[in-house]
Amino acid sequence: MKVSILVLFFLHSHWLFSQGRNQHVREMNHVVELMNAFSRCNQTWYYDALQLQHALHVSSEKINENYFYCSKTQQNGTLYYSGIEVAFRFKEITPDAKNQIPTYQSDYIPWLEAKERVLNKLHQSKSSYAPIGSVLTKYIASTDSLFATHTDLNEYVSDKKFRSDDQFQEAKRILRSHDHWFKQCYLNSQQLDSALVDYCNAHYPPFQTHKELQQGLQELNLTMNLLTKWERELYQENLSNNLKYDAQLRILTTEGLKNDSLYLYKTRGYGRANSGFWLHTRYRTFYTSMQSTIFWFASSKHATESFLKKSQQAYNDFVSSYNSIVEDYNDYIEIADGLTFKETSSCCLSPSEIDTNQNVLLMAPKLLCKFEYVEPAIKSVPTDSLVSDLSPDALLISKAKPHHLIYLLDASSSMNESGKLAHLKKNATDLVQIQRESDRISIVTFSGKSDILLQSVPCNQKKHIEEKIERIHAFGQTNIQNGFETVKTVLASNKLEKGVNSVLLLTDGEFPLSDETKTVIKELKANEIGICFVYLGKVLNKKNAKSMERMYAELGILFYDTNKIDLKEALLKIATE
Repeated sequence: MKVSILVLFFLHSHWLFSQGRNQHVREMNHVVELMNAFSRCNQTWYYDALQLQHALHVSSEKINENYFYCSKTQQNGTLYYSGIEVAFRFKEITPDAKNQIPTYQSDYIPWLEAKERVLNKLHQSKSSYAPIGSVLTKYIASTDSLFATHTDLNEYVSDKKFRSDDQFQEAKRILRSHDHWFKQCYLNSQQLDSALVDYCNAHYPPFQTHKELQQGLQELNLTMNLLTKWERELYQENLSNNLKYDAQLRILTTEGLKNDSLYLYKTRGYGRANSGFWLHTRYRTFYTSMQSTIFWFASSKHATESFLKKSQQAYNDFVSSYNSIVEDYNDYIEIADGLTFKETSSCCLSPSEIDTNQNVLLMAPKLLCKFEYVEPAIKSVPTDSLVSDLSPDALLISKAKPHHLIYLLDASSSMNESGKLAHLKKNATDLVQIQRESDRISIVTFSGKSDILLQSVPCNQKKHIEEKIERIHAFGQTNIQNGFETVKTVLASNKLEKGVNSVLLLTDGEFPLSDETKTVIKELKANEIGICFVYLGKVLNKKNAKSMERMYAELGILFYDTNKIDLKEALLKIATE
């Protein structure tokens, strides 16, 4: 009896471990499903950005409105049906008075739903995503930023803002932003994919059962690894190995089709019901589909228009084929999850034909498109004759190195007192008016949380910057640590390499800096980022003033007290030193 109880206990424990392992891998696959849902949006947004670039190209001498269109203008219908109403909870979805949504926004729903599911799990106290949490959060933030940038593009085209956009400066800003966020999404996607694979390999390797499934998977992965190596080279604009990789791919395809009968002979498709039911059909589809998806790639001319790099066109041609192959690969992975297969097959299979053994495997994410905006050559304009007409302040700016000023602005409620915020807005706007295109401005506000209002915007975008500054409002508490962390994120991808980068902490508060904040400041200083404290508060007594000056001096922070130096003078000094 005791032996029987021990055996039952062992079997039950093993079953619980198996179910726990499978559930964790399913949750990791939810992240992959998020990545794949976003890839569909990413492709649409790529074509919209490409079209705007094309429209500028054909309108270089005179606006041709026929070329200005995007997903918002092309899909100008509305959509409504029972069951989709729940999707209206997303802030990215804007139903009209009749509870209908624009057709183009319906494409966002799978991505938004997948993101919601992942974020809900991520925010749980004992989330299975904790080991990859930071990489996952970074990925989601970059996809949200690309969405915001694409929203600007949709509005620019649909509202016909190009009609009043002098030399298409706003359109160029939007395209530069697309360039940046397409790259960030790609890099963050690669990091997240690596984190998922490494974590699952270390903690949730496949069970050593279902040998035919494992052997088939190993064969498929030989091909996937080759395609990944090929993709990395194409992204780096190396097209020299296309014929070599094409030949290797064809060999792997031939061998894979031969090995089908060797690896998967026990499957239902060959006459015997087994845990690999229909597995061979997914396996064969993976290889046979390559004849129509990627075998043409190496010999293609990848024809491009004059404004588009051949390497960019070639890469995106590859992405289209690769993503189709990934769908076939994930079909194979999905069969390994017996529970999922039971749910999807129960309509047409008898219970005796369905095996619910589960050996859940990690799916593969699809690739994202590559977008590069090549700035048109800007003709230099002689300025010697104009120097004498510049104001003294503008003359100082004209002689200074390019500056990237990152305003870290206290937006807590106390900034509303005595007109401090209005005074700051005016002086910041006045400074931007005399800054140059080579100068950049970023604005991060902090109160209870931090927000990025501007991110490395050229200072010739004066109207856009002025509008953003004017919309700053002050409310809530003060969280300086959060503010500095956000500044660090902004500078991670927007540091001005040939110029001066300065963080301006503008606040009316007197508060000590935590050890965590000091650590971030030291990291910024080590990266050659200047830090300036601009104090906007009441007059300090001598003891507090000396204490603050000493603390900031020890951290290498420049201290400006606007009770002793005019704010305009302080800002100009920072922008020219």
